[in-house]
Amino acid sequence: MNMSLSWSRIATTLCVGLVALFVSACGQVTPPPEAESAATQAAEQASGAPAATAATGSELSGELVINTWGDIAADPNHPSYALHELIQQWAANHPNVTVTYQPMLGTVPERFGYISTNLRSQTLADVVMQYFPSPAQLDVDLQYDFTADLEKPNPYSSNATWREDFPLNAVALRDVTVDGKVLMVGTTYSGDLGDTAVLYNQDLLEQAGVEELPKTWDEFYAVMAKLKDAGIQPFYMPTAGTDGYIFTWYVVLTSAQLMDDVVAQCDGQAGEPQNGVISQKEAIWCLDKGHWHARHPGVVQTFEEMKRWSAYFHDGYLAPSPPGNMFAQGKIAFFPTVRLLMGLYENDPNMTFEWGSFYIPALEEGKQALRLGNSGAGQGSQYLFIPKTTVDKGKLELALDLLQYVTSPDAIDYWCSRQPVPCFAPGTPIEEIMPGDPVKQERYRGFIDPPTIDNMVSRLDVNDVFGPAIVVQETQILQDYLAGNADLDQTLDKYQAFLDQQAQNVILQHPEWDADNW
Repeated sequence: MNMSLSWSRIATTLCVGLVALFVSACGQVTPPPEAESAATQAAEQASGAPAATAATGSELSGELVINTWGDIAADPNHPSYALHELIQQWAANHPNVTVTYQPMLGTVPERFGYISTNLRSQTLADVVMQYFPSPAQLDVDLQYDFTADLEKPNPYSSNATWREDFPLNAVALRDVTVDGKVLMVGTTYSGDLGDTAVLYNQDLLEQAGVEELPKTWDEFYAVMAKLKDAGIQPFYMPTAGTDGYIFTWYVVLTSAQLMDDVVAQCDGQAGEPQNGVISQKEAIWCLDKGHWHARHPGVVQTFEEMKRWSAYFHDGYLAPSPPGNMFAQGKIAFFPTVRLLMGLYENDPNMTFEWGSFYIPALEEGKQALRLGNSGAGQGSQYLFIPKTTVDKGKLELALDLLQYVTSPDAIDYWCSRQPVPCFAPGTPIEEIMPGDPVKQERYRGFIDPPTIDNMVSRLDVNDVFGPAIVVQETQILQDYLAGNADLDQTLDKYQAFLDQQAQNVILQHPEWDADNW
């Protein structure tokens, strides 16, 4: 049975984007000493683990508190665990420094909200680690600017400048540079590997008489109809709760295929570069000039397509999902997920059925499906920034030294080697990335096929423009429409008011744009 296919990009930034985890209040949590020791030993002993120590190593002292995206010390199989190892290696090289973790927990919107709220109230830790940064987490007035440091040597590298340490022409810095100021740095994943895909339960597909994964949008609907007729829930699509971000992915992905004319009108406006990717400033200009609006045919079709698709969403999709994983329990045929969570599925003893991944087809037959949540040949992964309050507390030298260590070439090589799918040269076939392992190849195929290079969403969407914390309001408007509580005209009127209000909020936050004279 041929079960191969193709799929997506976000950053969603997501995103995604990509993904879902955070809280409004977090207690201070320090990894157990034995866990730190084990991680440090592993980092020291592992092949390729960086061991260089800058000249300032013995001179630095004090405590560095880090807001982490979840508990990065908890799961050795999680991609962020390698960052934990590098931080502990740095701490071991600086005996007079104490590193304390303060995890941000909860859903993805909650974590983004935690960062944005505490950044504005100046109550973040000394260093903040996050995934998928969006404009809501980028503020030139409240975050340290790395630009000058990037033009100087990194003490942990032999390159002429720190900027040269960032692979793929510093792709990790591209989306975190605002008005020429670099507000975050981070690890770089090299390889055209997407962030999102859809897992499939082959046993359920066979039970419904499905012999191949769908290759067109019409085939996708036909397969879901077969599954539903066989009494099988076709597609997991939560619109609320911890996994509510998944719904956002597909709103973004659907609209991205229907707004080419708007992107063409808005790309390169308001003094921004014309590069096929819409910045927040371009998007607000676009709204202000009336090019992006609720009754644009692409917006209308997005709403209509989500309504049509909702007939195949899992039971209770309008409410938070019950505890447990429906896919692992064998209750759902198609399960969208993010690559960060693949280790959980691969190590789940309940998943005794045959499964793999694919990417859903493009809306228009003959076109390649856009990728959601990737940056092409590679992407920034675990980002870190320094709030200006850290500078005020006299901890800049400490924080900067740590960030230079974890982004040094040796550190990135080690980090890459510890990822579930190690970094690879873009364009490498999956059979070479995971040689001799057809099971793993099928599980990751949807993250690799179709390619991610020059195949990304434009980012003209609520999630990328206003941030994941705001997207909850967009989802609520769509929920009312899907539930039949509002007709299409009522929904579009409400959506236009929402877009207008959010655009005005952003304009008020950026007086330097001089939007009155656009």
